[in-house]
Amino acid sequence: MLELDPNAIKDAKFQKGKGCNDCSHTGCRGRMGIFEVFVVDDEVRKLIYEKVSSSVLRQRAREMGMRTLREDGVRKILAGMTTPDEVIRATVGDAA
Repeated sequence: MLELDPNAIKDAKFQKGKGCNDCSHTGCRGRMGIFEVFVVDDEVRKLIYEKVSSSVLRQRAREMGMRTLREDGVRKILAGMTTPDEVIRATVGDAA
């Protein structure tokens, strides 16, 4: 579901939230956020003003280095900062 590259994850140790009394055993206390940040510069502002399609805006964002929610989530999974379950839950419907 996360389209992980098998070579990138062969040595990965995936985390699983175990929960505690403070979070009612959900494993959600101290969760790590995942983010998709699109910086609007003058060129992007002009594209918005010209009412270009969202695919054009997304392409420009990617050119500027934007990571999608899924990409940021996978990066944090591989770093042991969050769980695959949390990333899947946060990115359902996210277009890669």
